Amino acid sequence: MKISFLGQGFEEQSIDAVGNHIIRFLASSNFNSFTCISAFASESGVFGLASHLNPSKANFKEITLVVGVDLQGTSKEALEEILALNINSYIFYQKEQPIFHPKIYLFEGDSEFKIIVGSSNLTRGGLFTNVESSMLIEFDSTDKDGLKLMNELKGYYKSLFDFSDPNLFKISTKVIDDFYADGIIPDEKTRSLNFNKKTSPGDPSLPSATKKVLLTKRTPAKVPAAFPMKPKKVSMLSPIAAHAVAPISTVSIPAKVNTVMHVTRPLLWESGPLTERDLSIPTGSNTNQTGSILFKKGRTLGIDQRTYFRHVVFNKLAWALDAAPRTSHIERSTTFFRIIIMGTDHGVFPLSLSHNTKTNTKTYLQNNSMTSLSWGKAKILVAHTNLIGKSAKLYEDTIVPNQFILEIS
Repeated sequence: MKISFLGQGFEEQSIDAVGNHIIRFLASSNFNSFTCISAFASESGVFGLASHLNPSKANFKEITLVVGVDLQGTSKEALEEILALNINSYIFYQKEQPIFHPKIYLFEGDSEFKIIVGSSNLTRGGLFTNVESSMLIEFDSTDKDGLKLMNELKGYYKSLFDFSDPNLFKISTKVIDDFYADGIIPDEKTRSLNFNKKTSPGDPSLPSATKKVLLTKRTPAKVPAAFPMKPKKVSMLSPIAAHAVAPISTVSIPAKVNTVMHVTRPLLWESGPLTERDLSIPTGSNTNQTGSILFKKGRTLGIDQRTYFRHVVFNKLAWALDAAPRTSHIERSTTFFRIIIMGTDHGVFPLSLSHNTKTNTKTYLQNNSMTSLSWGKAKILVAHTNLIGKSAKLYEDTIVPNQFILEIS
């Protein structure tokens, strides 16, 4: 058994930051199970982790995340990011003391195991920039002491590992909304304000001893480029509010957020002229509003639209068949798309994909598309009549694995 001290935030590089080790372990094929138990989670912490956790689904059979919400340390937006991961995830909450405060990251494989235990929460600061201390414990399946330690950990938190604890709440949209409505969780802005309050020399709230000295500023530790920050988005009207203000044909797309990245990867797909159905704004009585777009051949030559998107474009994603018997032939997956519309970068959205696996249907035999993308929260960006007739182009992100760029112009 090998035990290493992981210190971070006390020096600028912080090579041993907990986040760097988690990124490395998620990319390894030596593990098939990842369990994270964290007192707090922030939107930026979960978003940055998602760019590594989503690709790891190809190797990891089990991914579990349990987060606490005491002291308003976890935001509504963080829980929404967790929900978008489409993993086994829970809130731990009890009204009475004590505070739920563990930080455990456990990686299990057939013959190799890693445990990180310390002070690092699932936040951007906790994983990289805060001054934190943790221990990394590494051992293999022949190490009796290591296995004993892991069994003691899992035994102590048995009700968290087997999900039988009465204070566990499966994360869902309703649970998030209820916790937010009850004031148990804050929005990300409020959370950040609460956790980033600082005083300075001369502030009357400072102890008198510190008023006599000039406090030395410490250079913050760096966050690696591999842990992306979620792009800021301009505030937008909800679909309901937008329709209440004006007809959809007159609602303008939100203003430019940031500069569009230069795409160097080959084009994966280009659609034909986009229709009302594609953009989820049907007006005709015979046109259904599906909220999704079919990946048809479009202007992309030499592909079989029945299989190209599932087995070539999105083949590295983790797919799962529906459990319901009626739709058990439908595979689903979720990944991130950067949405760029008419030169405006609107940021990254977790969007769902579905693929019909049946090969004996009329749809399949007529060589029609079998794969679609649900617009989800990006619907408000695309449901505009001025985009009818434009085309959509799909690229693979050159920076973040298993992330894509969808550009409409």
